[in-house]
Amino acid sequence: MGDKQQAVCAGCGSRILERFYLMAVDQEWHADCLKCSDCELRLDNELTCFSKDGVILCREDYYRRFSVKKCSSCSQAISSKELVMRARDQVYHVNCFACDRCKRMLATGEYFGMRGIRIYCKEDYEELLREESRNPTKINSLSKGRPRKRRIATAIESITNLGYDLSDRPGELTTGADGRPKRVRTSFKHHQLRAMKTYFAMNHNPDAKDLKQLSQKTGLTKRVLQVWFQNARAKFRRTVCNTSQTPMSPSCD
Repeated sequence: MGDKQQAVCAGCGSRILERFYLMAVDQEWHADCLKCSDCELRLDNELTCFSKDGVILCREDYYRRFSVKKCSSCSQAISSKELVMRARDQVYHVNCFACDRCKRMLATGEYFGMRGIRIYCKEDYEELLREESRNPTKINSLSKGRPRKRRIATAIESITNLGYDLSDRPGELTTGADGRPKRVRTSFKHHQLRAMKTYFAMNHNPDAKDLKQLSQKTGLTKRVLQVWFQNARAKFRRTVCNTSQTPMSPSCD
């Protein structure tokens, strides 16, 4: 590692006096100074880090910034600076995220259905399901093999915009117009939401060990994570309850 007395941290510019330090992109770093410039994730425990134009990035933010994506609808490139709409593993321009039948653009928070890469508004998707229930041969022509039954909560999903950077300011108490304490809602960066939603898809109720790992990955406190998962479970239960009142059980590819 060379003479530690002469080593200068590329992050903070101070001399490195510690016995151990990091080497990355041909520079020396304090262990706690090597961080992703976007999400501030410490990289001393990561297997890789990336550098572009002098900016240090974690793997997730590097590919978010610089990987070239194509819109699933128009097949045109999507700039790393553009807002996008995501559905399952597909990515769309905001203007391309529209119902395949009525061509209406869908807004954040609406419900929609999918067939392959095609997007349908809730009304047209339910009409499509009714048509298929009346014409079973049409169902077989739309999908290979026997279609599986899934809950409408899976087939008709809520739009989320993961391409927009939200503020990372933590929740805090402030005073409202009536002088009473008012809690500001905690907002999240896109990578934090993505990490939480990805984990929620696998496990709705993380234990203390999982919360600790998520806390390290996202930079959020365990308490904030616990509250988010509680709210997510409640929302999921409401969706399932509403689904149970629906007379139809849709078929999905």
